[in-house]
Amino acid sequence: MNIDPVGLFIEDCKKHGLNVTYQRLAVFKVISKHKGHPSAEDIYREVLKEYPRISLATIYTTLETLSKYSIISKVTPLHDTARYDYDQEVHHHLICINCRKIIDIKYDEFDYLWLPDDLKQNFKVLNYKIQFEGICPQCQSKSNQQQET
Repeated sequence: MNIDPVGLFIEDCKKHGLNVTYQRLAVFKVISKHKGHPSAEDIYREVLKEYPRISLATIYTTLETLSKYSIISKVTPLHDTARYDYDQEVHHHLICINCRKIIDIKYDEFDYLWLPDDLKQNFKVLNYKIQFEGICPQCQSKSNQQQET
């Protein structure tokens, strides 16, 4: 059975009372086809090819709206540039502190973490994501090559 991401997107929008505008659809199509975690600027450059009059502000507003309703996820690597993720299955991230690459990790043991009872009394947890920060293999290789010369 083929899952139609656009059809699911339209259903999600309707479920949250959002109009399916061409801007939202264009942004969604770019994110759903992207293999990584694009930034707003990356998405803007792609959408601009089809809609040359769209503004970067519209892209940002659309991304914020879609992430507010959990239609897409906002990933903020090291808190400098937001990146966006279409994959709504539970997963976590490895983030390279050098090149800012984001790698999805799906590891069942992370999906069953619990908050101690004394902390749960004052805080209602709705969701959580684990983010590991480090240096990816490509950046490690570059660093090793530079040290050798």
